[in-house]
Amino acid sequence: MEDVFRVLFDEAPCYITIQDAELNIIEANRRFREDFGEFAGRKCFEVYKHRPEPCLECVVRQAFADGLVHHTEEVVSSRSGRKNVLVSAAPLPGPDGTISRVVEMSTDITSIRQLQGKLESIGLLISSISHGIKGLLTGLDGGRYLVNSGMQKNDPQRIQRGWAMVERNVERIRSQVLNILYYAKDRRLQLEPVAVSELLAEASEPITAKAQRHGIHFQLKEATGAGEIRADRNALRALLVNLLENSIDACRVDDKKQQHQVSLEAKRRGDHLLLVVSDNGIGMDAETRDKAFSLFYSSKGTEGTGLGLFIADKIARAHGGSIKIDSELGRGTSFLVKIPCRGPGGESPPTRR
Repeated sequence: MEDVFRVLFDEAPCYITIQDAELNIIEANRRFREDFGEFAGRKCFEVYKHRPEPCLECVVRQAFADGLVHHTEEVVSSRSGRKNVLVSAAPLPGPDGTISRVVEMSTDITSIRQLQGKLESIGLLISSISHGIKGLLTGLDGGRYLVNSGMQKNDPQRIQRGWAMVERNVERIRSQVLNILYYAKDRRLQLEPVAVSELLAEASEPITAKAQRHGIHFQLKEATGAGEIRADRNALRALLVNLLENSIDACRVDDKKQQHQVSLEAKRRGDHLLLVVSDNGIGMDAETRDKAFSLFYSSKGTEGTGLGLFIADKIARAHGGSIKIDSELGRGTSFLVKIPCRGPGGESPPTRR
């Protein structure tokens, strides 16, 4: 009978772990081992989330505390990437009724969430676009009024202020439209040789003015020795602009520091290019880091669409790369973008003529 239970345990179509009161994984089934690797001596949040502290609402701890079954939904990081899982934790009382172990079962619902996300996204996208366009049109109307009234009064400064408003809102429209296009359509990459220094300069151009308006110091560090990579220039530019805008916003809403800065740099690391976007803004807690790349997730309230970081992650993955987040609340954030220099197929970039 023990062999039968072992087979059922290993072959169950979900991840099963048995944990002690310190959240150490005592046992795990075959599917867990295949997707998350070795677990001996490790805690669940180290294996599932790759972080040093437990989840804010830990269902295993809750099951230990009250002896009841608890449920939640989490985003975990397996060998094959992030997964949405439905988690259930149930106590395993001993002969004397004392709870010394809890069994945690996590069912992969990634495909369900992706389908649900596609269905829900239509209404959310329309709502987001409508809200955004309303604000952009208001800004354009204000700029147009200043330009027209400035021309009538022969006031160059008024004209300049109005035109600056028009340009600013046109740039916001461009950014929003590009994000919508990247989300709405699985765009095929247009691979070509891309000079890294040129890419960084192009991505920095729209950011420099925005940083100046908010009193944020923006630094573009020289891409020494970065050379060329094989990539989609427009897609990578959109990736960097989204990350840079996120960093600008993180600094803009941080009222605990007198000086803020954002930087962009590139480093060659073997056959990969490392792009680093850093800021000293508000930073992210563990839960925000875990959900940062989720569709429509935004920590900016009504100001954010939840598309920017999702699009950036999608572009990096399309290139065969990845984005990692190094961040803490109050310290700031660094986005580490790793892109293969030879393109997603591993081909060397053709020589420019």
